[in-house]
Amino acid sequence: MNIKLDSESRLATWQQLRHSIENVDFNTALLKTYEFWENVPTTPYYLDYDSVENWPDPWQLIAENYYCDLAKCLGMLYTIYLSGHKDSNPELRVYRDKNSLYLYSVLWLCEGKYILNWSQEEIVNTKLLEEKESVLLHRYTKEDLNLDRY
Repeated sequence: MNIKLDSESRLATWQQLRHSIENVDFNTALLKTYEFWENVPTTPYYLDYDSVENWPDPWQLIAENYYCDLAKCLGMLYTIYLSGHKDSNPELRVYRDKNSLYLYSVLWLCEGKYILNWSQEEIVNTKLLEEKESVLLHRYTKEDLNLDRY
């Protein structure tokens, strides 16, 4: 996504992406979503992982144009869900690395068959995540995020 665009243009670009993936197979939708979000510049802190009630709705997120690791992951979740791929059972998960204490957010899809935002180079699955010594801090389902209201 070109973050230098004005908010109206960013919203239009995001809408075009969602329409372009709504009738494609899930793997293609994941790849296009990943490509869209992989290079957005991130800020160290924007959203607080334990105050979901303060998280922006999908359009606010794009309009505000600030992306910490969690906001980027939330953008991926909104993209997949609002493009009609609702049966992927999306979850936004926040982990803490046991060794470095670093917090990171991932989009968990299809019961962990696909994981986005783990690595900037690839879409991974639960096998790689299990190899890392991490503690699950929070798990937000589509019900927790009230996604059906959009």
